[in-house]
Amino acid sequence: MNFLLIFLGGGLGALSRFGLSKLITSVCGTEFPLGILLCNLVGCFSIGFVTGFIQKGLPDWIGPFLLIGFLGSFTTFSTFANDSYLLLSNGQSGLGILNIVASILPGLIAVWAGLSLAN
Repeated sequence: MNFLLIFLGGGLGALSRFGLSKLITSVCGTEFPLGILLCNLVGCFSIGFVTGFIQKGLPDWIGPFLLIGFLGSFTTFSTFANDSYLLLSNGQSGLGILNIVASILPGLIAVWAGLSLAN
């Protein structure tokens, strides 16, 4: 059942990211990726909000559908931010900082490497 919930949430999240990003781009232009930035920030707020309510005892289907499916495909940045925050707030500062540092710069390098290899 979780696979179906993740599948449905993922499809809706991806379509939502695409739609919101295109809408913002059509209104604000393409000079800065404001649509994706907005998706990332909304996703970060939403994953924190939903996680807070899950900790209070929401139904079991909410996590797979909203957190993994919808928000996972709306933006993976929200998952990265939530994981980092949880590590930092649980007293695992070293791991939290490691997750942040090991994700951002190597991620940029990986994009560059992929583009370089393709070209």
